[in-house]
Amino acid sequence: MTVHTTWKRAVGAAAAVTLALAVAACGSNGGGGSTTTADGRSSLVWNMWSGSTAEVEAWNHLGGMVTAAHPDIQLEFQTSSFNDYWTKLAAQASGGDTGCILGVQSLRARSIAPLLVPLDDMLAGAGVNPADFDQSIWRGLQVDGEQLAIPYDFGPLVMFFNVDRFREAGVPVPSVDWTVEDFLSAAQSLTTGGKYGFALYPTIDTVIPWSLSLKGTDPVTPDGKMDLTQQGFVEAVQWYTDLVNKLHVAPQVAATSDPTPALSTFIAGDAAMVVDGPWQLVNLQKQAAFEVGVLPIPAGDSGSHSQVAGSGFGISQTCADPEKAMQAIAVLTGPEALGYLADQGRAYPSRIAAQDAWFKPELAGAKEGLKAAIDNSVSSPATENYTQVSQLFTQYGVQAVNGQQSVPDFLNTVQQQTG
Repeated sequence: MTVHTTWKRAVGAAAAVTLALAVAACGSNGGGGSTTTADGRSSLVWNMWSGSTAEVEAWNHLGGMVTAAHPDIQLEFQTSSFNDYWTKLAAQASGGDTGCILGVQSLRARSIAPLLVPLDDMLAGAGVNPADFDQSIWRGLQVDGEQLAIPYDFGPLVMFFNVDRFREAGVPVPSVDWTVEDFLSAAQSLTTGGKYGFALYPTIDTVIPWSLSLKGTDPVTPDGKMDLTQQGFVEAVQWYTDLVNKLHVAPQVAATSDPTPALSTFIAGDAAMVVDGPWQLVNLQKQAAFEVGVLPIPAGDSGSHSQVAGSGFGISQTCADPEKAMQAIAVLTGPEALGYLADQGRAYPSRIAAQDAWFKPELAGAKEGLKAAIDNSVSSPATENYTQVSQLFTQYGVQAVNGQQSVPDFLNTVQQQTG
């Protein structure tokens, strides 16, 4: 069966956009991430991550929506790459100078919980109704029963694939019920002429879907602890690294400042498949010069599964004007804003009523693949040390992927250093 999970946006060169965006020091804003402008507006610093100029434009557009709804509020958008965001946030927090509004990712919510103001008592006053949101991500942004952020998006990781490469090579375009065996067969057939069937990078986020599907193992235990040495997870990571140094269907990797190196390889046309999230569609639309398909993770012995994750906005403990920050967040996560993000392909909306807007005509074909992935996704509890584990997993994982360190040694090292 051919899956019509495709769209096409030719833009000439398919090179990845290099983003060089720095987070300015929030301490220069007069304290508390808030100042009063010359015309009497409250200027609130908004710290958030971005992966491309297209994303920056989308976020700035939402900032304009806030001022349109509340003329006395102006947002000062400050951004960096996703990986750098967490490092810089920790540095800013140590100096007591975070912004007023902070981007919060569900898997990392517990690790930054001390920086955030509980929002439960502020929701009704800002017109935010929890029932309007998908409950998996609403709960995903809670820590110990307290709502620390309002979600704007959610979704599982999916498989993007280069439909043109499949067709040119005579490889059958896969269906939503494809298997790991189907994936491996396609990856091997598409590894030729200096190009690869798959691109990967050792991030824990992109390994977990394979572990869930191949072995039914989540490295995060139900009580929120990280156990990387479980046999099922070790075996899944070994399978993952074998794609590079045994099966040779994915290229070797190198330490890089690129926040999404595997996606960059895919966009450049050097790999036919890659795992990433639906939030990357805004970048693929702008950068990919080929037809792209969307599929769930291929089914292994435990089925097809990916962890649900998503993001939202919270208020920092140091914010000098939390009420105005809450008014701004209500707009940033409101129906109009999420409809806009959906239309841009930046976010699969957390608001239930806005979700169909994501599947505009050129993305309509992605619906079957994304819906299948959502239907089979699982919730993963957040851990206090997720950010630290993620950083070390990538740091040591480069050697493991390239066959320079054994997988058990790699995982034991990360486990020991993160407790």
